[in-house]
Amino acid sequence: MKIEIKNYQTKKPFTSFLPGIAGQFGKPLWTFYTNRGQLMMSFGYQDKNGAILEFYPANLAYMYEKINGFKTFVKLDNNYYSFFKEPNDFQTLFIEKDKVTIEEVNETLKLKVRITYLTLPNEDVAALARYVEIENLGEKREIELLDGLTQMLPSGIDYGGYKAVSNLLQSWMDVDLESGYGFYKLRGSTDDTSIISEIVDGNFFITKINGQKTPIICDIKKVFTYDTSFQTPHGFMEGMSIHDQVTINQVPCAYTYYQGEIEDKLTIESLFGYTQNKQHIQAVVDKLDGNYLKQKIAENKQLIDETIQEIHSKTAYEKLDAYFKQSLLDNVLRGGKPYLFEIKDGFVNYHLFSRKHGDPERDYNFFSLDPTYFSQGNGNFRDVLQNRRNDNFFYKDLKAFNIKHFVSLIQADGYNPLSIEGVSFKDDNVYTPGVFMEKATQEGLSLEEAYDLLLEKLKHSTLQIEANFGEGFWQDHFTYIYDLIENYLRIYPDEEETLLFETFVKFFNSPVSVKPRIEKTYKDKTIRQHNALTYNADTKKWLDVEVSILSKLITLIINKFLLLDSDNLGIMYEANKPGWNDALNGLPGIFGSGIGEMMELLRLTQYVHKVIQSYPQSFQVLTPLNELIIQMQQQNLSDFNDRMTLIEAYRSKLDKITLTTVDLTALKPVLSTMLAILTKSFETIKQEPIIPTYRYYEVTDYQPTGNMTDLGELVMPLTYQGTYIKPFLEGPARSMKLLNQKDALKQYKAVKASELYDEKLNVYKTSVNLDSYSHDLGRIRMFTKGWLERESNFLHMTYKYLFGLLKAGLYDAFYEEIKTNFVCFMDEQVYGRSILENSSFIATSNNPDPKNHGRGFVSRLSGSTAELLSMYTYMFLGRNPFIYEDGLKMVFKPILHKDLFKDGRVETKLYETTIIYHSNESVYEKTPQYIEVIDGDKTHRFETVLDEFWSMRIRQGDALKINVYY
Repeated sequence: MKIEIKNYQTKKPFTSFLPGIAGQFGKPLWTFYTNRGQLMMSFGYQDKNGAILEFYPANLAYMYEKINGFKTFVKLDNNYYSFFKEPNDFQTLFIEKDKVTIEEVNETLKLKVRITYLTLPNEDVAALARYVEIENLGEKREIELLDGLTQMLPSGIDYGGYKAVSNLLQSWMDVDLESGYGFYKLRGSTDDTSIISEIVDGNFFITKINGQKTPIICDIKKVFTYDTSFQTPHGFMEGMSIHDQVTINQVPCAYTYYQGEIEDKLTIESLFGYTQNKQHIQAVVDKLDGNYLKQKIAENKQLIDETIQEIHSKTAYEKLDAYFKQSLLDNVLRGGKPYLFEIKDGFVNYHLFSRKHGDPERDYNFFSLDPTYFSQGNGNFRDVLQNRRNDNFFYKDLKAFNIKHFVSLIQADGYNPLSIEGVSFKDDNVYTPGVFMEKATQEGLSLEEAYDLLLEKLKHSTLQIEANFGEGFWQDHFTYIYDLIENYLRIYPDEEETLLFETFVKFFNSPVSVKPRIEKTYKDKTIRQHNALTYNADTKKWLDVEVSILSKLITLIINKFLLLDSDNLGIMYEANKPGWNDALNGLPGIFGSGIGEMMELLRLTQYVHKVIQSYPQSFQVLTPLNELIIQMQQQNLSDFNDRMTLIEAYRSKLDKITLTTVDLTALKPVLSTMLAILTKSFETIKQEPIIPTYRYYEVTDYQPTGNMTDLGELVMPLTYQGTYIKPFLEGPARSMKLLNQKDALKQYKAVKASELYDEKLNVYKTSVNLDSYSHDLGRIRMFTKGWLERESNFLHMTYKYLFGLLKAGLYDAFYEEIKTNFVCFMDEQVYGRSILENSSFIATSNNPDPKNHGRGFVSRLSGSTAELLSMYTYMFLGRNPFIYEDGLKMVFKPILHKDLFKDGRVETKLYETTIIYHSNESVYEKTPQYIEVIDGDKTHRFETVLDEFWSMRIRQGDALKINVYY
């Protein structure tokens, strides 16, 4: 589906980006564009230090795009014109998932200019492709034109350095003008040290018109002469010479020049990219033949389509079907797409194409796209984990890989690292597939030979999970682990015992640990909790033990349970960071706790308690944990101080680790006691009109220590007085996973009748009005209303709430809410961007600027895609598509409203099997009348479920067609 926006420059400004997927055997480029001028705000390789067009935050990029970005100047019939410079009614923007295009028709000049941008797929250089079609709508004439980039940075200039000393850095800049291309480089290293290095890499500009080489202009003064604002190209207008260009001591431009006839059409093929050396460029220059970019446009579309081929739906709403596809694409960009490799220990999944979310609106995030073959990027634990939540529904070969990956990263103290760096492999050295392929091809091997060598090397290698502490311990991160397990068991209910008891993982071991209360509680004018972490430089990254998944889950449950606050209602934010809502960064200081995390802990404890009853097997745990379990049996686990004594003593023993067979006679009653306390806590919070999300505490009694610091005297807190914080949407969203249908409906009505619902826009807000609170809550209190995490429609949380409605069985409510809450059903003029692309947040009607009401900000990469894909799996495949009752069975109980059916049909797929539901009314978990399975030219009829033979065939990826009749 193509989004078409006429007169796009008069609309609200927005940012977006091209996918940055170049294929397994391509090298990606990052790009950001806006609906201004000729679109491109910035692009480059790897990260901001590799900018080819300078990176600016969004507020500046909207301005600078027209100054230093792409431009098209023409002289025709003694008329000069700059295409796309000023808005008019004859300009159109076309947004597609694989490319973006602008078009302008000038009836006076009888010219139509159409410009398409895409990133170059399946090549050994990273490049932005710009395909310009200049169509003559009149008679054959003489034309003169300049087309290209006003400022193109040489490679090797770091982001901060250029911002600080860009005038100085011009002294190093140079351009080698070669036949058919320009090579933009520095003449040497810019560091002020005694070590001087030669620069061999560079950025390049390749251009041809109708397949023929054309002059390249790199001297900006040739184009603009004295106009240093780059508004009016006096040199071009007055008659420019293309000879004697100055290629040094200035930021160069990258224009293609043409003077000659135009009969039907001129086609400009241009590439702007990066290469490690000049030798790579000539092969690409030779490929530009007038049809090369047309072929690459088709190839790129096929690549993006193949990247998201696993999702498919045909409903009565074309834009909903397109929205699901776009959301899977954006989900892949943050979570990655698994690629199967065989290693020494079996098969593993290597996630391609992922990146940390960062863009001109998230200028605080330092994103990175690995500029190699088999590109993988960095990310944060919560983000990557969430965006892989639904992988088992799309990638049949993934199996339990994600569970093993993220459960491995849980530490002995229940916390986890922030920074996820992907994975590497180790034989005699540590390597990634991309780096290995790069080195092999540089040594003269063909791409095919290098890949074959890689596959052989991998068979003798082991997997290395790469992660780093980052900057703190968020309390909500553990809550997404059970989501992975729950979704895995929706596909593999017959593999539960193997997963939990026979799958073994390590313990990540951060060089950072949490201080005891007496070392992080300070009394000055008030008593606050700060500086909660201590650093241990000599820590090994992994403990030298492995335990089962179940053992890890029990480690996690006990650690989190012992951190219940003094009222047993929330899990304490005791480690410098809050939960999901990062902007509540003040909560740890005021002894805040998360009720949402307590509810998730209850879910996990319910599950593990059931497992222990179902599978009475022994297994090993950390020896200090086994000792802790025995001690817990003898303590009052409802008492806060008893729990704190237990957890602090346990943490002090984690420097020397061995394994012990768990004492089941102690574990079972301890689990039962924890479950009872958590259940009671949930019953308590259910008494509130709206289930709360957060609680904070004041210390009412303490013991002085006499130890003075810059923050005040260190004290030991003894008793606390707790208070609920006004409602946030997160509490109700998480509660929907636990509430019965009756209580869920009551909660839904209460939320909709409260300030959490924006009656003007018919959407939900992160919280009610926070004006009554001080800045102690954190930066959320300083944000503008209806902006970022403060009282806005934060799409991730709204979608989490909508998904909760599905899980709670409120199906009619869910389908009513998506009419105004799904982005694809919003008014595009109000939303202000493509309605197929999610935003991080949408400004709500309490925002002081009415022009922003309903407008989306911060493009695309967020947890909203994970929530949407979760809804997709429930809608089209039901709660549990596979069950294990006297063998494996597949069940067809989707949750589909009658409005989704077109001509009585809704179509979807699971792996390679197409499923068509037939009904003229809503299908809410109904049992089918009968089922047809079409296998080749044979049709098999079944009653209500499919047996193990057919279930296994579907699960292993056989191409079948199934008709389900209701």
